[in-house]
Amino acid sequence: MTVPLFLLDWARRPGPRRALAEARTRAEAGRLGPRGRLEVDLTPAERADVGQMLKASWAASSDPVPVAVLRAALKSHGVTLEELLVEVGGPLRDLRAERAAARSARSSDREDGRALLTTLAESVDPAVVERCLVGAGSWAQRAEQIAAVIRHLDARSPLSAGVDATSSTPGLPVRLGVLAARMFGDAHALDRGAGLGRAVARFAAGRAATAGRPYVDPVSDPAAWHEAWAAVGVMCDGVSTQVLALNLPLVGDGPAARLCAVAGEPVWLTLRTLRQPFSLAEGTPEVFVCENPAIVEAAADAFGAASCPLVCTFGVPNLAATTLLSALAPSTTLRVRADGDAVGWSIVGRLLELPGAEHWRMPDGLKAYEEELLDDLLSDLGRPAPGVTPHHGR
Repeated sequence: MTVPLFLLDWARRPGPRRALAEARTRAEAGRLGPRGRLEVDLTPAERADVGQMLKASWAASSDPVPVAVLRAALKSHGVTLEELLVEVGGPLRDLRAERAAARSARSSDREDGRALLTTLAESVDPAVVERCLVGAGSWAQRAEQIAAVIRHLDARSPLSAGVDATSSTPGLPVRLGVLAARMFGDAHALDRGAGLGRAVARFAAGRAATAGRPYVDPVSDPAAWHEAWAAVGVMCDGVSTQVLALNLPLVGDGPAARLCAVAGEPVWLTLRTLRQPFSLAEGTPEVFVCENPAIVEAAADAFGAASCPLVCTFGVPNLAATTLLSALAPSTTLRVRADGDAVGWSIVGRLLELPGAEHWRMPDGLKAYEEELLDDLLSDLGRPAPGVTPHHGR
């Protein structure tokens, strides 16, 4: 259809141009019905220009442009309103159809993302799968990234030992930053502050969850973050994760045993030192476990090298603490305790999952903090060595 030149000239004048722009907006939104009225703020000169196509009475009024009247005027010249809009402004979009298509595509994208992760590990709770994907621009793309990391890690041998078969130094744990740089060209792509890092960690934690060890969001729990990555053979950081020990009789050629050889002084064992072989000396009947460093320091002050073996989780057990205690549990009795608050009881519940672990002065309903029970705890840890005066500082 060829639009007459005089109509094109009219359509390009300021008043008609503004009226037609409003008509295009309504047409693309599907709101250009026969009863429609184009609300356009026109100057007198612009109204006069628009009025050349409408009735003279309209030009003299302040009424909006009636769509039906405009259509009839254009039709008298053999042109529809839509044809004129296309001629002066290009093809009309169907925004409602575009939105419907976008919703359909988004729904398909989300379903594809869910399906991929569900296929990757059917045991992962659907709510965890959803949490892995929420916030990503494309759920399918995020799922592909998660799957790529998990498949890469699963392909290593042996997975449980955290050995990277592609590493130039076989036997060393895979470090998170190295994995991220190798797979995505960015050493921070899998950090806790990165959406992808949070997603992969959540999926790994969901896959490792069991009825006896339920899912804990690794993004909100630092220990769970380390454990989620450890479950797929990745070490986040081997030196900042630590556990405190006093008089712990470890044997072996690794650094943990050498550090613990310092009798009477509390020592920090990093996850790095615990990666190398060690074991508990034979004949160690029990190891006490507390939550707060103040207990360890008080025992060192009071008993020195005569104190019973003592491990401090320093709050919620991190990966260093769980690595150490899991290694000790089969060889001794772990007497565990923590503060009598909700967090402390949660810690105790978790530690009691270890084989042979028992309560240490944690009767049901206890609400006291460890420091409030210091005298009782010290009475269990030993007697002062000759010449040592007990110091029960708080």
